[in-house]
Amino acid sequence: MAGMDERKSDERKAVDSVVRWLRIRERSGHPAPTSYAELVDAIGHSALLRRLLAGKTPLRVPPPRSFGQPWYSLIEGGGADGCELRPLKDRPGAAPKVTVNEWAWDIVEEPGDGRMLIRYNREAPVYIAEREDGDPVRWRLTRRDLWPRPTDG
Repeated sequence: MAGMDERKSDERKAVDSVVRWLRIRERSGHPAPTSYAELVDAIGHSALLRRLLAGKTPLRVPPPRSFGQPWYSLIEGGGADGCELRPLKDRPGAAPKVTVNEWAWDIVEEPGDGRMLIRYNREAPVYIAEREDGDPVRWRLTRRDLWPRPTDG
């Protein structure tokens, strides 16, 4: 009997996760799939749904993307190595931007030491971008609150 109750609980959690996923999609401007084929495609490609089914909560601000995929590991780990960072051409009057792994980020500040302070959403935390061992293409991102601070002497 306990096994049956546990299975029903798991089924309820799965249904609740799908309903929550559909609500989040709708709030984000993605209407519910209107056909079986659209639903199967949306389910198969949804990192958010997989996250909910695993018992994790959705993030307050959706993660940036890395080469087209949600970049949860950056958010949860606070950093990433081997990133491709490229400047975007400025439009007159637009805030300066870069792409990180093909996703646009705002440049918050360039302190002049070769690093950049960047963020992917104005509600998201700031990340420090620095070149990896002088490599002109590869960058390391570290969330600013995890950045090692100099110690006072």
